[in-house]
Amino acid sequence: MAGWRFSTIVIIVVWTLVHFLPRNEGPPVVNYDNTVHFNHDNLHIPSTKEELVQLVKSASEDVRKVRVIGSGHSWSQVAQSEDILISLHNYAGVVSVDVQEKTVTVKAGTKLKDVTWALEEYGLAMQNLGSISEQTAAGAISTGTHGTGKNYGNLATLVTKLEFISGEGEIITASADENPEIFKAAQVSIGMLGVITEVTFQCVDKFNLEETLTVHSLDYCLENLPKLASSADHVSFWIELHSNTCAALQINETKERPRGNIPNVYLQSLQVAAYEGVLWIASWFPSLTPRIMQLLFKNNEVLSPHNHVQASYDVFNVPYYIPKDHEADVAVSVEDCAESIREIKRVVDKYCIPLNLLQVVRFVQADDIWLSPEYNRDSCRITQTIYNPSEENRLLYFYESYKALKKFSPRVHWGKVFQVSPAEVKAMYPRFQDFARVRAQMDPKRIFLNEQLAETFDF
Repeated sequence: MAGWRFSTIVIIVVWTLVHFLPRNEGPPVVNYDNTVHFNHDNLHIPSTKEELVQLVKSASEDVRKVRVIGSGHSWSQVAQSEDILISLHNYAGVVSVDVQEKTVTVKAGTKLKDVTWALEEYGLAMQNLGSISEQTAAGAISTGTHGTGKNYGNLATLVTKLEFISGEGEIITASADENPEIFKAAQVSIGMLGVITEVTFQCVDKFNLEETLTVHSLDYCLENLPKLASSADHVSFWIELHSNTCAALQINETKERPRGNIPNVYLQSLQVAAYEGVLWIASWFPSLTPRIMQLLFKNNEVLSPHNHVQASYDVFNVPYYIPKDHEADVAVSVEDCAESIREIKRVVDKYCIPLNLLQVVRFVQADDIWLSPEYNRDSCRITQTIYNPSEENRLLYFYESYKALKKFSPRVHWGKVFQVSPAEVKAMYPRFQDFARVRAQMDPKRIFLNEQLAETFDF
């Protein structure tokens, strides 16, 4: 009994620290994994479009660099700037909703979770979402953020119109009918064309989803991957490589009313806090990590089969997440997905990497957006995650895995850890030269480029 009491105390303490200590509610100070620090001495927080235009015009006149930070839900350095930083924290909210056309226009700093809540009032919903909705509308589309579903594109494909401020302070509107080339460049642009001010999303009538989670061996999921990927509207795999465990999450639209309880947020917080406590301890004893993960996942201690029906946004969104994880995300063809996961496992085994989080596999439909990871190719997105690793293990896992996957022509998620050369970018994206041409037109003084972007794209 004493052991259980001690465990309970530990869980409560960790949970309290994670969930109740004061948090920054303003513009982010650091990015998601604390690897990029934003200098607030150079930070501007405009609340009107006129202020944004003036900021860009002043930067253009003085040829100063400008980057925009969203919610900080990013692992790459694409938003970093040692010069001018703009936060859209105060430039958020719904501009308009067209119920007949089923569209919503929002200011660029609006978080996706706030978009979904606003749409509820009008009987509308986002057609697809990722697991987290803390991102801003502009940040999510600009980096190629995605959900899952072989018949659903990434979030940028839901955009019907964009408004942004070019490098010379001009307000540009782009859609499939107005400035179509600029539109294709701007949908996934990593902020290189200008400061996005408004985003219009195509929505659908609100709907419910049935979610079913089943647990299998990793070999079963990989051998049956094409069949499983097509088994539901939205399919994802949660993989634990040390125990060779694979959970298949199958989600379908349904007319059923909600049933089964939404998992209790406090209970889940306790569970996650306990899990994170185990991960934190394991991170100090990395040699124990494989055994700990095998014990946790051997008997479905962490992944429990379930089936329930809830509103779409309650199913798409994971109501909890582990802070301080590090993530990379690569897109390969669906045909190469199973072998790509096997390659990643070989890297983990070869270098004895103490992998302590689930790896997530999702499926995304091809599109025609010039810098989208799904350009002209249906994708399997493999999200690699690791909690509190040593710098050596972090670099080994992400970069050795990427090297092992090069034979599959991987494309990267621009908001997560990546390191690609200009030659690789040009090979990945057939319309790269068109993007470069539009970028030069929109930002002739190159004020929207930071060091990472200039090096990656050779601009």
